[in-house]
Amino acid sequence: MGICPRQGQTRFQTQSDKPNLEKDSIYALKISIGMIQIRQKEQLMNGKVVVVAWAKHSRRAETLATELGGRLSLQYERRLKGLWLTPLRYIVQGWKTWHFLEQESPEIIVIQAPPVFAALTIALWCKLRAKVSNKPAAYVVDCHSGSFYSRWWTWTIPIQRFLSQRALVTLVASEDALDTLKRWRARGIFLVDGLPELSGASGDIGTQGDARIAVISSFDYDEPLYEIFAAARLLPRVAFYLSGDPQRLPPKLLKQKPENAILTGFLPEDLYSGLLQNVHGLMVLTTEPNILNCGAYEALAMAKPVVVSDWPQMRRCFTRGFIYVKNTPEAIATGVKKMLAERETLTHEIILMRSELMMRRQSWFAELIALLEQRRTDGLATIRNR
Repeated sequence: MGICPRQGQTRFQTQSDKPNLEKDSIYALKISIGMIQIRQKEQLMNGKVVVVAWAKHSRRAETLATELGGRLSLQYERRLKGLWLTPLRYIVQGWKTWHFLEQESPEIIVIQAPPVFAALTIALWCKLRAKVSNKPAAYVVDCHSGSFYSRWWTWTIPIQRFLSQRALVTLVASEDALDTLKRWRARGIFLVDGLPELSGASGDIGTQGDARIAVISSFDYDEPLYEIFAAARLLPRVAFYLSGDPQRLPPKLLKQKPENAILTGFLPEDLYSGLLQNVHGLMVLTTEPNILNCGAYEALAMAKPVVVSDWPQMRRCFTRGFIYVKNTPEAIATGVKKMLAERETLTHEIILMRSELMMRRQSWFAELIALLEQRRTDGLATIRNR
């Protein structure tokens, strides 16, 4: 079988591999019932929750705000970009966050970390509000894996521990991080990302080439970019579309870029969705063993097969429809060939995986909703007793 089958050309190998529409419908029904129950809870929380992230863009923060029926505030001062301007940027973002909270007067603030200074700002606001107002507020830390494992943020772990012990709850997407919270005696909930609501697809980015994959990238330190370029050289007939800002690429690496590696630049939402729709599959690789990449959830949302790094946590979370590879050029190239050759079967498995993961996530999310509702009830009782 070639590495670039035409649509509908791949054949299922066994009877069990064939699509089971009845089973898919049952999964869809279960998801619908669960989402109705969650939306009933959302209505109770509506207007009482805000989600804050010090970032230009955060798919997870957007999803949480939608699910909780709260308002999203993204704070990022583009004019103060750069290492030496970071302290000033944090000061400005802290002031704007404080002003936002004063305007909204929320009961619950979900704050994304890192940076830990965003959570510090929220914790201080909640502390002062309890002293000067009859409407106490609590905060939830949505702690990304970088807080525990990134070389940029591990020095802030003592601060993170202090904040998590005083938070209503800390959300993590890593089982290892959840164990860390238990050792800290801080309340934690393991909560993987919800399915992102991607914008409508447009544009023709990702349509060039008979075999096409999108490499979901931000050119960050944990991405095996040298190995990806080397794998692209091994597959000259496959177009590798790399998303993200190419200015973050080291000049030395940029010189090694093969012709079939296409840098799209940072795309607007509609063009990014178009890229994901136009390619035959996705690739999301990391050298960090405890990270569940956001790109994996985008693959589920788009029902696209995906090549990912072979780490135990990824295997535990995503059990079908994913091609697992070591971060070596040869293994990556082999994984791409397998994904392209079996993409019809893998697409079917991705759809089932999407339903299964969302079913599992419901119980974790319901635990969060119950905790927020209990906090709201306790807060109202406190106000009445004053």
